[in-house]
Amino acid sequence: MNEYQEYEQEYDQNLSRVRSFLSSNVRSLTTLRECERLLAQAKRCATAMENIAEQNGDAFQISESKFRVQRDITPLMEEVDRSLVEKERRSGGDLMFGDGVEDSERREMLFSGAAGNRGASGGGGSGGGYRAPSLGGNSSNNNSNSDMEMLIQNSESMLRESQALCFNSEQVGADTLFSMNRQREQLHGASDHLAGAREKVEQARVLLGSMSRKALRNKMFLYGIIGLLIVANFFVLVAIIKKKIGKGN
Repeated sequence: MNEYQEYEQEYDQNLSRVRSFLSSNVRSLTTLRECERLLAQAKRCATAMENIAEQNGDAFQISESKFRVQRDITPLMEEVDRSLVEKERRSGGDLMFGDGVEDSERREMLFSGAAGNRGASGGGGSGGGYRAPSLGGNSSNNNSNSDMEMLIQNSESMLRESQALCFNSEQVGADTLFSMNRQREQLHGASDHLAGAREKVEQARVLLGSMSRKALRNKMFLYGIIGLLIVANFFVLVAIIKKKIGKGN
């Protein structure tokens, strides 16, 4: 896998996670901020792919890298920005309760009110005891019920977001395991290929050794024939000289 394909794989994974977050019913501020971060990473990957394509001189990859931002990242970024604006607008009035009371104080007021009601039912006359109902009491109870429902809805939203994050983490883990298994198969294939190459080299070494020994034997045989011919010529020459000397006498 070359560098361009690695950036392309990371680009696809980031966009897949963003689409997974946006397709869920829960779009909290944390999820939307994570989508912004993933889209920024995907944009950097697209820029890196474009630079690599320009270095390689691949016109198709250059045009594809430039088109990725307009085709994939820009619509998702607009959707994330729109959701962020809408989420901040909705949550702007839900951060405080009553006259500037924080969420922790709101919970304390809610549960202290419930404790006061329990104390009243026990017949106590303490400071948190029963108070006579009034016209404003119904409004207070309604606010308490609505705030309790809001807390439950927020808890459900956080639970759904956690489930989406767990599902996304599981998907990333499965993709990682699949990639690791594929790389392991490639390593096994490369190891088998290397073992086969070593076996071929060993066979070639044995064959070259046998050829070298055979060539040496042939060379020694030729040297023997040459030596035998020299000796035979010498004896023939001596016989001829002796014959001429005998005829001269």
